[in-house]
Amino acid sequence: MIGRLENPVFRQSSRQRMRGARTYGCLMAYLLTLGGGVLIAYLQFIDTSWRATTGLAQALFEALTLTQWFLVAIVAPALTTSAISMEREQRTFDLLIMTPLSRFAIVWGKFVSALAFLVVLIVCGIPMVAVLFLLGGIDLAAVVERYAGMLITGAVLAALGVSMSAVCGTSTLANLITYGVLAGLYLFGMGLGMVFVLSRAFGGGISGGLGFFTWWGGWRLWVFVVVLAMLMVMLLLQIGANYLLPDPRAGAWKSRVWTALLFVWCMLGVVWTAGMSATTTTVRHVVAIAAVTLLQPIAIAVSTGVLMGGRKWYQWLLPRALPVGTVQTGLPYLLLLLLVAFLSDLFVQVSYRSSWLAWAYTAGHLWWLWCLGYACSVLINNRWGAGAALFGGLTLGGQFIGTITMFQQANQPHTTINLVAPMALYFSRTQELELWSSIYPIIGLTVLAGAAWLRHRRLSRGGQEAR
Repeated sequence: MIGRLENPVFRQSSRQRMRGARTYGCLMAYLLTLGGGVLIAYLQFIDTSWRATTGLAQALFEALTLTQWFLVAIVAPALTTSAISMEREQRTFDLLIMTPLSRFAIVWGKFVSALAFLVVLIVCGIPMVAVLFLLGGIDLAAVVERYAGMLITGAVLAALGVSMSAVCGTSTLANLITYGVLAGLYLFGMGLGMVFVLSRAFGGGISGGLGFFTWWGGWRLWVFVVVLAMLMVMLLLQIGANYLLPDPRAGAWKSRVWTALLFVWCMLGVVWTAGMSATTTTVRHVVAIAAVTLLQPIAIAVSTGVLMGGRKWYQWLLPRALPVGTVQTGLPYLLLLLLVAFLSDLFVQVSYRSSWLAWAYTAGHLWWLWCLGYACSVLINNRWGAGAALFGGLTLGGQFIGTITMFQQANQPHTTINLVAPMALYFSRTQELELWSSIYPIIGLTVLAGAAWLRHRRLSRGGQEAR
């Protein structure tokens, strides 16, 4: 780890960043924004009512940390979205690749350089907190938790920026995609919060499902979050390192290893929660729900891309083909992760354990997603285009089905929503589980056969044109 930290890319990037006047202007703007946020909070506190000094210190501390957290979330991606793409734009990328450093060492050096500057930004706000300590009423443990959360958030977002910088050809595109993802996550969080509030207001079951995780807190939460963030950072950096290779599929097996470790850790968290929670609960199919929720984005990622030939179709399904990052090997990879989830289910309490019907439904839904991804990959010979088409199609399909059926069943979604999301598993609807466990394989085979026929025609036509 020390050897990777002390690499030439880290030293060169750090010196280049600290020698420019823009860096110190950024620090000045950062401190002025923090001071402005604290001043606004102070004026609002004074205008509201006269309270004790302790209440004033707590209000100013909340305003300071929230403002600083927001600034870290905004600045962190901006530090790294041009880390690799700028090398391409300045025609120095080839010189960087020709160095004896590995691809991951290059990405690691860019990431650690940005993370070091983030630490400087975070430390700059500590003197303001020290002044608030003089007013009293601030817990030291809360200060440590807030700043540790800022560092974790900044590390994950900086890794996301490095990954997008390696994937995209220009810094502008990398910025658009990175901040677009952040905006999407923000809207998703708002939507999830609204669903939770409405569920509690109308007596829905979603709030009860989220209550399954109410025991999380203290050191358990921090252990889980820290390890989760480390795995996410390593996965994002490995994706960026893959795109420094002539063919990113050559290093895709490393990304799949980190993805598998991330999935296993989440499954351990679910099993850990099930072991700590009370046995009296209305939540059913806990592990199956967690598995399909985590495997849906993974299925979209591994089932889309540029198809690779050179072998018979059944040879891609063999275990020895797993290290090759192709669409075909995405299916056995998904089944392997599903097997991990099934084995995790054996370690939970009987009241939480998923039924065989739930696992058959989950496997069928993943098979259906992979078949859709394969079809998109045949139609669109581009990894990002096929992934965007699959995700956009699922999203628009869910909105269309929800719109045309919203007045038919007010409490639960219509059964056709299972085409885009495994809602029957979330709502524990046994009849739909039985129905779609048999429908998924049939429609998946139909789509797969159509995509295979279309690909065969294209290959035959290409061979005739070559002659």
